[in-house]
This record gives sequence, structure tokens and C-alpha cells, in this order.
Amino acid sequence: MKIMVIYRDGSTGAVSTDELDKLLQEKTVLAFRRSDEWAMVGASSVRDPVRTHGSSWKDRKALPRQRAFVRSSNI
Repeated sequence: MKIMVIYRDGSTGAVSTDELDKLLQEKTVLAFRRSDEWAMVGASSVRDPVRTHGSSWKDRKALPRQRAFVRSSNI
């Protein structure tokens, strides 16, 4: 799956999720397209600053499901 991005120079492109992680670390991306909106780097909630929830987007994406499972298991 490719993700639309806007680079700091104003150009656009489509990158893989692995490439997006690298571009975000290098701070070369101004914004990227989420399923429902554009995420502005530095303005939108993009990454866990302390990286307590894993280092990859896959780890972070799994968190809501893990929390829901823990809540339903404790009932």
C-alpha cells in the first residue's frame, strides 16, 4: 500500500510504509495522507515522542486492539 506524501520542497509522491518511517525520521516530509485526513508533521499527532509504544507504525497500529482485548478480558 502506498501513502501519499508532501515533501518539504512542496513536491508530492507515494511511498511505502517503511519509506514513510524513514522519511519521518529524516524530517523530509511535510505531511502525509491518513485514511481520512492529511497529517501535518509537527502539528498533528504523528509519533510517540518517547517511543514507549514501539518503533514501527505496525506496533502503534496494534495498540488500540490490544487495549480493547485487555479491557474485555478483565470483565
